[in-house]
Amino acid sequence: MSGEKKEYPKEHIDLYQQIKWNGWGDTRKFLHQLKPSGTIAMTTPEVSSVPLPSLRGFIKKELTLPGEEDKPFVLDETPALQIENIHVDPPKQYPEFVRELKAFFLPDQLKDDKLARITHTFGKSLRDLIRVRIGQVKNAPDLIVLPHSHEEVERLVQLAHKYNVVIIPMGGGSNIVGAIEPVSNERFTVSIDMRRMNKVLWVDRREMTACIQVGIMGPELEKQLHKQGVSLGHDPDSFEFSTLGGWLATCSSGHQSDKYGDIEDMAVSFRTVTPTGTLELRNGARSGAGINYKHIILGSEGTLGIITEAVMKVHAVPQAVEYYGFLFPTFAHAVSALQQIRSSEVIPTMIRVYDPEETQLSFAWKPSKGAVSEFTSAMVKKYLHYIRSFDFKNVCLSIIGFEGPKKVVDFHRTSVFDILSKNAAFGLGSAPGKTWAEKRYDLPYIRDFLLDHNMWVDVAETTVSYANLQTLWKDAKQTFVKHFKDQGIPAWICAHISHTYTNGVCLYFIFASKQNENKDMAQYIEAKKLMTDIIFKYGGSLSHHHGVGYEHVPWMTRYATRGWINVYRSLKETIDPKDICNPRKLIPTIKEENNKEPFLFDVVNVKYPKL
Repeated sequence: MSGEKKEYPKEHIDLYQQIKWNGWGDTRKFLHQLKPSGTIAMTTPEVSSVPLPSLRGFIKKELTLPGEEDKPFVLDETPALQIENIHVDPPKQYPEFVRELKAFFLPDQLKDDKLARITHTFGKSLRDLIRVRIGQVKNAPDLIVLPHSHEEVERLVQLAHKYNVVIIPMGGGSNIVGAIEPVSNERFTVSIDMRRMNKVLWVDRREMTACIQVGIMGPELEKQLHKQGVSLGHDPDSFEFSTLGGWLATCSSGHQSDKYGDIEDMAVSFRTVTPTGTLELRNGARSGAGINYKHIILGSEGTLGIITEAVMKVHAVPQAVEYYGFLFPTFAHAVSALQQIRSSEVIPTMIRVYDPEETQLSFAWKPSKGAVSEFTSAMVKKYLHYIRSFDFKNVCLSIIGFEGPKKVVDFHRTSVFDILSKNAAFGLGSAPGKTWAEKRYDLPYIRDFLLDHNMWVDVAETTVSYANLQTLWKDAKQTFVKHFKDQGIPAWICAHISHTYTNGVCLYFIFASKQNENKDMAQYIEAKKLMTDIIFKYGGSLSHHHGVGYEHVPWMTRYATRGWINVYRSLKETIDPKDICNPRKLIPTIKEENNKEPFLFDVVNVKYPKL
């Protein structure tokens, strides 16, 4: 059975063909300017050209240097190259390896055309997008393989080990730390696109577990689970364009982690194909039999092998789903409320807090709702300003969510709302929660628009204790803006709290600037180093949910002692003796560690300074 070739549906279009090769997300969804007004609008598969009337003014205000406010604001055009104008070196040839592959895989499972190779070269980091937009595709994989089953992955990995072929697993391709990028063209390289392995294999309603092929994308996963009355409840920002395997491989976290936990809390067991054999665990509620082996694979980013199937905890599709908006007078008020909620016995499904700058972005991001809505909004602002003494330069928007049986939701909502009220929060009702639920995956589309207009945006995220949270937040923002404005470069930064724990939170920064004609990638590298060093200054984690790739490798010996690095290095050498599994990711090489070889972070650059 395992050797039987099965035809894939002829009408099928692979997912990599439906996602932007030079930007984020759906090819049919994008921001653009309306002529002649210049108003920024959003087009989606459902509706065309929805105006966002405040967004252009917001960009002008935040990315204009002091003293230049009265100058005309021009959005320079810096479009990406067309794919037909991008040169990609032809794939290397390896007849013996490919001949054996073809004996086991269908022709439709092997791709080496330009689109396939480009879309499997990069993730979606700023560094990735800048390079692909200017046509700098240096180390494209030589072949893309799309397996259908665990057995096919086993055969592929065996052949790769036999012929010393590099293999890099790819899920949705949304990674932003360089985790899926080939870093050398010295060896024949295969990108293993897992997205045809997209089925829920079984659901056990008694134990509330499900066995799932890990190439399944977020929306399809929930669709299949819902048919059987259950849900995983893992909902990262990349949900629409990421896979279960990617979540496991990068130790992902989702919006609803406050209630359902992070991906490691949901994972029961999984099958992992390595060059020296398949690793499997028994399913069960818990085991105290030595090391928790699943944590060796969780977060390993394909450096030890390929995860193929996972048994995950699931829960019943919630009877009630309620999300609400609140305004806090200051970030300090919001943090105080979060601490009190997390120390109580009542935890919402999700607690999300935007700092003042990101709150202003969320307001600017909204389409116009008409005269009545605008009038109501104005009246609320007057009430908050004159009666409640809110300063709108400091207000913080928060979205609070509850899911579960109706009685449980009612109890949790009442208890949490009482804590919010004691911390001066003003309730905005369910409308902001509904808007957030509808638009929660859309923010990355702004980055594409900025890149099209001579600007850039990037992110940094960490887990930080409550004791250091506000100090880190203030220092990072002040230092970042000063660093760039001292160079005459406009800069903007905001932050939000996306996940909460009893001992801290995930603090997520978004920062932007105009591109400097002579220092395009230098600005990015400066910003990334600056933010990471500040995070370490206050005891923050290197990453909460973005993983390591090669972007965070220079800091790994500050995150983990050399002893732990050596433990992982020995494990890698045992499981993957030829180093075919996603080389130079996750930990530094011995040469990098001893300063005899530069980190990829420092040398992966662009040929040209401007898009």
